Amino acid sequence: MTALFSKTTVYVVLAALLVIAVLGLALLGVREVRGMVNEAVKLKGDERDAYWSAKIEKANADTNKRAADQAAAVVKIQADLAEKGRSDQQALADLRAKNAQLPKGNDCGLSGDRVGLLPD
Repeated sequence: MTALFSKTTVYVVLAALLVIAVLGLALLGVREVRGMVNEAVKLKGDERDAYWSAKIEKANADTNKRAADQAAAVVKIQADLAEKGRSDQQALADLRAKNAQLPKGNDCGLSGDRVGLLPD
């Protein structure tokens, strides 16, 4: 039985077991390093996603603010135009009232003042 387990055979078996153990530990180390790298990549990716999401949200907020400012400007312009239109209508009504108060002209019915008063 000792011939079956000679010193050389025991050393070879122990060396093989040692190599297998070292390779197993190396494999576990590589797996752990890969896990850490994958976690770091995921963390960095999440960080970049958050960064760009914030940039996009800020750009959207700026765009929405500009759109609201433009809408407010449009409302103001429309109000100014409506007021101008009312003012022009009132001025035209005043001119028509003044035109009606002017005396009738000579035979043709229009005096120089009456003709120059209204554009129509």
